[in-house]
Amino acid sequence: MAPTAASALAAVPDLSGRSVWVIDTLSRVYQLFHALPEMPSPQGIPVSAVYGFARDLLEVIEKKQPDYIFCAMDAPGPTFRHERFAAYKGTRAPMPADLVPQIPLVRRLLDVIGIPCLELAGFEADDILATLATRAAASGGHCILATSDKDARQLLSPQVQLLNLRTNTFYGASELLAEWGIRPDQVVDFLSLVGDAVDNVPGVPQIGPKSATELLRTYNTLDSVLEHADEVAGLKRRENLKTHADGVRASRELIRLVTNVPITIPWESGRRHAPDAARLAEFLREMGFKSLLAKVLVPAIKPPAPTTPQRPSAQGMLNFLDDCSDPVESPLPLPATVLKTTVECPANESELAKLLLLVASAAPLTLCTARQSSGSILSKPVGIALAAGDVCIWVSAELLGSQALKELLENPLVKKTGHDLKRQAVALRAIGIHLAGCALDTLVAAYLLDAGERNQSLSEVAKRYRLSTTEPAETSSVVAQSQQECRTVEQLCMRLPDLLREAGLLQLFHELEMPLVHVLAEMELRGMRIDCDILARLSAHYAQQLELLEREIHALAGHSFVITSPLQVRGVLFDELKLPVVKRIKTGPSTDAAVLEELAALHPLPAKLLEHRKYSKLKSTYVDALPMLVEAATGRIHTSFNQTTTATGRLSSSDPNLQNIPIRTAEGQQIRDAFLPREPGWRFVSADYSQIELRILAHLSHDAAMREAFFSGEDIHTRTAAAVFGCATTQVSAEMRRTAKAVNFGILYGQSAFGLAKALDLSQADAAAFIAAYFQAFSGAAAFMDDVLDRCRQDGHVTTILGRRRAIVGVRDREGRRSAGGGFALSLPERTAINTVVQGSAADLIKLAMLEVDRRLSAGGLQAGIVLQIHDELLLDCPAEETTAVEQLLPEAMRQAMHLDVPLEVSVLSGKTWAET
Repeated sequence: MAPTAASALAAVPDLSGRSVWVIDTLSRVYQLFHALPEMPSPQGIPVSAVYGFARDLLEVIEKKQPDYIFCAMDAPGPTFRHERFAAYKGTRAPMPADLVPQIPLVRRLLDVIGIPCLELAGFEADDILATLATRAAASGGHCILATSDKDARQLLSPQVQLLNLRTNTFYGASELLAEWGIRPDQVVDFLSLVGDAVDNVPGVPQIGPKSATELLRTYNTLDSVLEHADEVAGLKRRENLKTHADGVRASRELIRLVTNVPITIPWESGRRHAPDAARLAEFLREMGFKSLLAKVLVPAIKPPAPTTPQRPSAQGMLNFLDDCSDPVESPLPLPATVLKTTVECPANESELAKLLLLVASAAPLTLCTARQSSGSILSKPVGIALAAGDVCIWVSAELLGSQALKELLENPLVKKTGHDLKRQAVALRAIGIHLAGCALDTLVAAYLLDAGERNQSLSEVAKRYRLSTTEPAETSSVVAQSQQECRTVEQLCMRLPDLLREAGLLQLFHELEMPLVHVLAEMELRGMRIDCDILARLSAHYAQQLELLEREIHALAGHSFVITSPLQVRGVLFDELKLPVVKRIKTGPSTDAAVLEELAALHPLPAKLLEHRKYSKLKSTYVDALPMLVEAATGRIHTSFNQTTTATGRLSSSDPNLQNIPIRTAEGQQIRDAFLPREPGWRFVSADYSQIELRILAHLSHDAAMREAFFSGEDIHTRTAAAVFGCATTQVSAEMRRTAKAVNFGILYGQSAFGLAKALDLSQADAAAFIAAYFQAFSGAAAFMDDVLDRCRQDGHVTTILGRRRAIVGVRDREGRRSAGGGFALSLPERTAINTVVQGSAADLIKLAMLEVDRRLSAGGLQAGIVLQIHDELLLDCPAEETTAVEQLLPEAMRQAMHLDVPLEVSVLSGKTWAET
């Protein structure tokens, strides 16, 4: 284990020809935190800076291969500099809330990799860098200081260089001379003269870098400059040098680094060595750093040796599937020797029928449908593996038309298990089989147990639970793989039910998520027609718009350039037009949408770039892409609905993503106008919950003011506007309501005064006042949020209305969460916790509504069906003559899906195209 604290290095060995690297840890972590987008771990902890630092360290070790490597950190508490100058670093803002929980993880990372983390109370990391650099150089070593701190330039020498990890550029005495025009031994005097605004170290007024360089070139040292102050040109500069002489000498002592910090850690602890592969893999997996995990190529952690092999009976599994209230034996991981079974490959339908009777009697039946990846929803399976007991059958493509196979798979009394049964149900429909009896989908079960895990593939789930796996049989690869999948699913079926019960998720699994598998499969198969002629006309129109915008952009820039090239856009905006750099990323100044929106107030070109990007994205993502996704056999687009991808329980859509088609823009409406019901003469009917997340909040928080507003039918945003502006509801203007709406949803997810101010273009003080007024008006909401976070801090997870769980760590106590304005200043884990409870409960509700709507449609014998779900909205298509019945059915079913303490409001629209609903 790497040392984590230090007080001094032992005798320095002979470092001749050796490289010693010292990394200014917190400096780099701060850079990464501000440069990288938010990135939560599977547990919801912010880890973007940890990821970036891990990436940097592994790259340094692999590519630079230092002989010795150390990391230096600032120890908590004041330093000797604070004792000398109380205002030292006094202007620095406190560490961002989302960075605080990442610092312990950085320390863990260093421990896992085996890099000493050096820190000492009373000293700064820069002092430790100075000490190591001085000692390494004195012993013949070459020292690389990975820091961007300008103070470190005083350490430059033939044997000491600086490295900027962000730009991967080295900095030495020659670069110093080119930039500041001075020698390394003049750096302390130079910085004393100009001061350091970052550390709040004062310099001499009206002495900037250029003047300081001239003075030091003339007089060589600070002492000499002060001695010859009367000779300096400029009356004001002369007076300032005399007036601030004592202050500038004091600043020099703050800037000068200590080169003899008493460090006692042995040098050998910093010698580069291979990290513990298993520990590193475990850490990277815990953080969710899959790309780094793949790069280090560590071997998978071996599962623990199984105890006495014992295969639970098939009847025991049926007990769980038929009656979830019965206890289930705690299953054991099975050794590979037990799972080695022969794959039966029947040659004809007669042999197949006999084998199917055998597996049916040993049900539940584990199913693996093998299918070629053709991109077509009607792609037929190449075979099916069926396993039960000790038997595994491979049904080849030639026998997939067997009537006995169809009857078995369509029999709801024969329970089926598998991984991703929705995908298999869709695949089986291509050969006319309507899969029934789906009892346990290990994909859905694993997702409920660990919703934050990004990869829920069967192989990853098996690794997560450290299951033994069968070895491929000596037959064709697809048969071997299908057999192994069946056996892995069987092992998971012995393990996951107990875990679901222990987590209180069994009812959610059986009554919501498993029935939803069938509904989603039917939605995918149903699909939506599109009018390709409308899209073709839109494509031509967008192409014209893009050409016009390109000419306007080039005219504003004064020359042509590649508009889609970030590098060339940067050059135009920042080098030529001299617009300010708003944000930096790894490759340079950012030109993302948020940056362009801010720059649009300063110059017309950024606004044109935004417009160009809008049309370009709409054209490539939807207008040109959608016609290519039409299934030739059905004439419809068949999206995929993802049940197991979001940590909150929401559904998502992909290939194509129909949930992301814009709704509030004219262009979005034009695209939606191209979507048609499945048959000519049919109509779309849409139904959506009104302000569902605010109603969920009112239900969960029992806030009296919110409940009164919803029960009286009063507009909640108007009610909020009256509260935050301190006026009667009759005096609320449209602009005040818009502001209140932003406050409602912003506070709902823990938005700070700073974030609200930026969103509404207000002063931070006004935003803080709005937040304070909000919590005063809706005190129940504030108490609810506190309660959610307190319980999350205690339990390590949050739950939705139906008990869906999400593990979240990093929640602070109440004092740490309170902002100066009396509201919340929430970190990423805390925002995630509240968001999961509210948004996840809304997801529970819409899923229940889908089941109830589907049940009523089936019971009524209607041809109508759900084709799309967009968070709080359902879209159905139906024959024109069923429109009235569906319009009546939808609000009734959706209101009765779940009982809340406030009324649920559902609005219904119908039309010939999606845009009309």
